[in-house]
Amino acid sequence: MKFLSTVAFMLGVQSTAAFVAGPSNSNSRCALTPTALNGFFGDLFDAEKRKEREAAREREIEEQMAYQREIMERRENPEKMEEYMARVSVRQTLRMNGEDDAADNVAMYRGDVEEQ
Repeated sequence: MKFLSTVAFMLGVQSTAAFVAGPSNSNSRCALTPTALNGFFGDLFDAEKRKEREAAREREIEEQMAYQREIMERRENPEKMEEYMARVSVRQTLRMNGEDDAADNVAMYRGDVEEQ
């Protein structure tokens, strides 16, 4: 009986080692240094960086509007819709044949890179 309680005690001690913090390594700690904070806030409030973010946002909006205009043109013009559906069919066929890379290269919109 004493042997079983000793074994149980030893197993209990070993299992609690998983929940004890190990030796700390001061190099692995994450600290925000003044330089890191200055870089973050500098990018956040810098007028030039703000202009770059606004320009990128405007480019993205214009790109999305161009895609939307193309969709509207397809809805109004049956010939453009047929062309689009032909590209969709080609892309679906390529995917069904397992040629995903080739299917990704099919240009679905005018702004996309042409088929390679």
